[in-house]
Amino acid sequence: MNQNPRLAQNQSRSIVKQQGSFSGWFDKWQVNSHFQPIYSIALQRVVGYEGLMRVNDNGRAISPLVAFASCNSIDETLKLDRLSRALHLLNFKSVQSRGQWIFLNLRGEEICQRNLDPSDLVEQLARHGYQPRQIVLEILEDLILDDQLLIEFVANYKAAGFIVAIDDFGAGYSNFDRIWKLNPNIVKLDRCMIASAVEENRARRIFSRLISLVRETESLVLIEGIETQDEALLAMDSEADMVQGYYFAKPNSMDEVRDCDALMSFKRLGNKLNHQKASQDLQYQSKVKVYESLLSHCANMLQLGVGFKESCQHLIKKQGCSCVYMLNQEGFQVTTTLKGIAAEATDTHYQPFADNEGINWARREYFSKAISAMGKVYISQPYLALPDVAMNVTISLAFSAKGQSYVLCCDVDYKYLEVADEQSTLPTDLGVDLDLGNMLLG
Repeated sequence: MNQNPRLAQNQSRSIVKQQGSFSGWFDKWQVNSHFQPIYSIALQRVVGYEGLMRVNDNGRAISPLVAFASCNSIDETLKLDRLSRALHLLNFKSVQSRGQWIFLNLRGEEICQRNLDPSDLVEQLARHGYQPRQIVLEILEDLILDDQLLIEFVANYKAAGFIVAIDDFGAGYSNFDRIWKLNPNIVKLDRCMIASAVEENRARRIFSRLISLVRETESLVLIEGIETQDEALLAMDSEADMVQGYYFAKPNSMDEVRDCDALMSFKRLGNKLNHQKASQDLQYQSKVKVYESLLSHCANMLQLGVGFKESCQHLIKKQGCSCVYMLNQEGFQVTTTLKGIAAEATDTHYQPFADNEGINWARREYFSKAISAMGKVYISQPYLALPDVAMNVTISLAFSAKGQSYVLCCDVDYKYLEVADEQSTLPTDLGVDLDLGNMLLG
């Protein structure tokens, strides 16, 4: 029978029990287990613990990276790696009955031909009182160059009942191609992703959508490395399933891990997030409401026979307005594009997109949604708009004039809608009644 990643076998002489917990010896180093809780955002409770190796040399802490780098051969590396997993399993038994997962890191050197059969590992776990469904094998892909071997390994271990997690997505070797091929149970997002999302608007816009996309591959998402309140709030506002990091709980020995403080943090974060979102939504809706009124006014003027440019003069002067244009009932643009005060000079790299008159926008939701609900304002999701290649929101309204249907569209700079500013107010010199109920002529 093929040999597998050994968890406790041949390590008994290196492991001792002291003061209720197990520690091991590797050469002159003392090796211990620490555990970091992993929390479900929805359930707001611990669903697992990641086993983390701690190395001590006569009272001096040694980084696990340094410890592995100090090994003189692959055999030594694997012995140290297996010793750490054996310790994690022995020390985790005190909470095993709670039904939580234990996350075990599996180095790339273990993903090899001789370990493709999981049956030995299943037997070893059974001797220690574990079942595969309790174990999350966290695969570190940095040294795995054979994709087919990795695919076969993951498939075999999943079939045997193990949970498989891919670590450090967004950094190193992890990418969507491997997720599609491996179909892991869990994808762990590297800390660099949430750190960037907190600091940069563009990364923040992508972050939640990226999580949604990963979940559509039928993998759960775990955000690791959360260290600040802003990162925790962003994680909770996403569709991520689990979180892990120093903000919630630092790694510690199993008998010293405390969950109650983190659970209180979830409640505080939830209250703060609700307040924050309510404030942002109010600000956003306040700005959008002004645009709805101005757009309705423009449509009313057009129905009265006023020219396109004159009808839109107040709209294009509104803060945040990028441009205004009009489509016919088939989605073709029938007017020139009026630039608003928020319009940026078109990047000459995108010159082929500059002339939009006559272009068909029927595939855009801001056309299809508006034309199917005449007289109702539609507000799009943020998207990359042409020709400015900028993030915009399109506010559109379908109306009838001279027996024809049209869709009036206004692109608004999304950065303006995102950022809180002074209270938005309606212009007072529109010259028409702004009763929205009677705005559009029948």
